[in-house]
Amino acid sequence: MRHLPFPLKTLPLFILPALICGLSSSWAFSILEPSPAVTYHPGQRIPITLALGEVPGVTKVHYFWYGEDEDMLKELVEQKLILAASAKSTPPFGGTIAIPKDAIGTYRLLAVAEQGGRQSQVELLAIFDEVLLQVEPTAPLLEIDFQTDKPLRLGRAGGSQVYEQVDFLGKTLELPVVGYFADGVTRHIRHHTAGTTYHSANESIVTVNPDGVLRLMGNGTTTLTVKNRGQEASLEIQVEVEATPNQSPISNAGTPHTVSAGERVILNGLGSYDPEGQSLQYHWSQVRGSKIPLLDPYSGQPRFLAPLVATERTFRFKLRVTDAQGADSLPAYVDVLVSP
Repeated sequence: MRHLPFPLKTLPLFILPALICGLSSSWAFSILEPSPAVTYHPGQRIPITLALGEVPGVTKVHYFWYGEDEDMLKELVEQKLILAASAKSTPPFGGTIAIPKDAIGTYRLLAVAEQGGRQSQVELLAIFDEVLLQVEPTAPLLEIDFQTDKPLRLGRAGGSQVYEQVDFLGKTLELPVVGYFADGVTRHIRHHTAGTTYHSANESIVTVNPDGVLRLMGNGTTTLTVKNRGQEASLEIQVEVEATPNQSPISNAGTPHTVSAGERVILNGLGSYDPEGQSLQYHWSQVRGSKIPLLDPYSGQPRFLAPLVATERTFRFKLRVTDAQGADSLPAYVDVLVSP
């Protein structure tokens, strides 16, 4: 293992990436198991094996379990921690985890190294790896249900307090869809990675995207049909909202780009627009990479400092925008590849 004779934080930022790049050939921090090529099952216990390489000063590795598109910026890290492993673990810095019993679809297993002793020398270094895992229940799906009032009345059409803010055309909301399985577990199956498909009988009233996000298009009544694993369910939706014409805004998170470690990065959502020219509210979230501080996530151009990395790592960000009348965009994504 190599040791640095000086603290990294005392060096200018433009020198740090070059220094790390020189060491990266021997730094191979990666998840060997579980494999993304295998389909896993809820409740299954699976081994985690890690290649630590020659990363200096690692005392623990923390493993986190996230939904594929889950907003890391608002989630409490402690609630996502599923394993903390050290050199004394079996295998070293690995172990065994149990897949949550209510899991279904695609998830992200994230491994983040914690450095001790020499932490002050490497505090800017982001050491992590992640894999996407597909989870498929073995138990048959018995029934699909919607965790909402039936029929679903939106706007002035109903008194459901959950959706009392849905007052404008173009507004979106996530449909709460669950499946009752033969193993007695209720699972959220809204996302397309769970195998769910949708159909709106009248898209001039309600449209729905592959992940069960409804958009209010006009007043009236329509039926939404949901299918999964040979089961089918329908939900009547009644919409009575402010009928002022309003087109939904379009989010644009910018183009993918590569930056160097230590570089100041500015995300650019200013390409987003509203067809009627209304002002926009921005909401950025992080959905890939180890969690980093994002400054001004509610602005058109949030910023962050690219962390020092031993090998190339991808950080993915999601942008949604809302216009002055409350209409939402569908999400847009941008990848930032950070190189040593």
